[in-house]
Amino acid sequence: MSFWFDTEDYILPAADDAAKRLAEIFTEQGVRATFKIVGEKARVLRDRKRDDVIHALSKHDIGYHAEYHSVHPTPAEYEQQLGWDEGVKAFMRREGRGVEDLMKIFGVVPSCYGQAGGSWVPQSYAALRNWEIPIYLDETSHVGLDGKPFWYCGVLNVLNLDWRVTRTGLGGEGDFQEGCQQFDEVHKRVLDEGGGLISIYYHPCEWVHKQFWDGVNFSRGANPPREEWKLPPQKSPEETERAFEYFARYLEHVRTRPNVQLITAREMGALYPDRAYQRPFTRDELLLMAKHIQKEVTFLRLGDRAVSAAEILYLLAKAVVRFDKNPPPKVQFLGARPDERRLQYAFGSSPLAFRIDDIDLKFLYGPSSTWSETIQESTFSWKRWGEACCDFLEEVEDLGRIPPVIWVAGKAVAPEDFAATLGWGVERLSEQNLTSWTGTEFPGLKEVSLKKGNFTAGKYVAEDRPGLWGWVIFPPGLRCPKMMELGRLQAWTIKPAILTRP
Repeated sequence: MSFWFDTEDYILPAADDAAKRLAEIFTEQGVRATFKIVGEKARVLRDRKRDDVIHALSKHDIGYHAEYHSVHPTPAEYEQQLGWDEGVKAFMRREGRGVEDLMKIFGVVPSCYGQAGGSWVPQSYAALRNWEIPIYLDETSHVGLDGKPFWYCGVLNVLNLDWRVTRTGLGGEGDFQEGCQQFDEVHKRVLDEGGGLISIYYHPCEWVHKQFWDGVNFSRGANPPREEWKLPPQKSPEETERAFEYFARYLEHVRTRPNVQLITAREMGALYPDRAYQRPFTRDELLLMAKHIQKEVTFLRLGDRAVSAAEILYLLAKAVVRFDKNPPPKVQFLGARPDERRLQYAFGSSPLAFRIDDIDLKFLYGPSSTWSETIQESTFSWKRWGEACCDFLEEVEDLGRIPPVIWVAGKAVAPEDFAATLGWGVERLSEQNLTSWTGTEFPGLKEVSLKKGNFTAGKYVAEDRPGLWGWVIFPPGLRCPKMMELGRLQAWTIKPAILTRP
């Protein structure tokens, strides 16, 4: 289980002391928490010369929680109309300063990131990978997978954990007793299902204020200049002290339960490794993928490993097409047809191959857009289909993502249909008991009819709706359909994160 704190209030000075006190409570009890810190909060601690707070927090795990948190425009506001590439660049430009400042002030690369409030955006994941931040840690309903950790866009997500999220109130004995009871119930349910992660989160400012700092200043799209920012109303010293005392008792209760291990975000990766990249896949595993993708274009669990729909598509294409290990250098062939250029510099004289074992994996993002008109039915020679696989693999090597359309004999095929049809073809080839084949045609497989793919992975990303943007900071009526469609397309990458057993 993990305790984490969104450390964000850079307006109320008492919130600095609250963060320090919480860090000291954990240190005194010999356990560590994760403090996700807003970039401006880190700079304010530095500028206020609160080295004591920085030192106390540095004994724990440091994550990142956006540059300014609630100052407009928030990420969802500035990303709502952007595409994938420009959105990634915008996120890195606007939020990257905070990452750099956290590294300077705390001396570590942040272990994780989580969005401010409800300001989730899919483009943030590519930025995290560029910054080498491996964990997305937060709570939101924008994307999730059965209330458990999952992989999305190549990042481990501890997000949308449903009933596995719990906490105690800070009001006194009644809250304490109820919080302990709720934790014990959640703990028992997790143990009954074989173990897993429990998430407990707070904000240090909750110990000292009566209303959130950002709600006082930035609600419903308000964006006053800094000189007009107001301090939130504050609790009495007695209320604050009582809240700390009961929380320390709650922490002691939680950490002393049997079969409880407290971990930080930085330690989560070791418990949920992506074993899909640890060894090649076998013939039998690829055949399971080929059968699965014909029914549903979504992830597949294979024992202690899981593969996303994007990974399945890549593996099946690699089973059909073998790149020349020593291709001639890429050069321009003026006047040559595109297919002649491709075959000359990439594939030599034998562009088609079939090899259905020991294929290594490559991470791919989902498509960055959809194609408005794709064919619904057609029949192709397997040779033309194999050439399309060549083209597909060449494109994903350049782009690092699945294209919005795959061209087969000059016809536009949707990626999910391409995947389902490819699964059918690989299954047919396997029935011939071939271990490998190289040539311009495959024996026994002359043509293939287009199969319709059922892209069910998209259901794990929420549809755009008013309630999705209900955070009090958002301007009234905010909607982000284009951005959520990008999120749905990235569901090609979603798959469960499988817990490593001790």
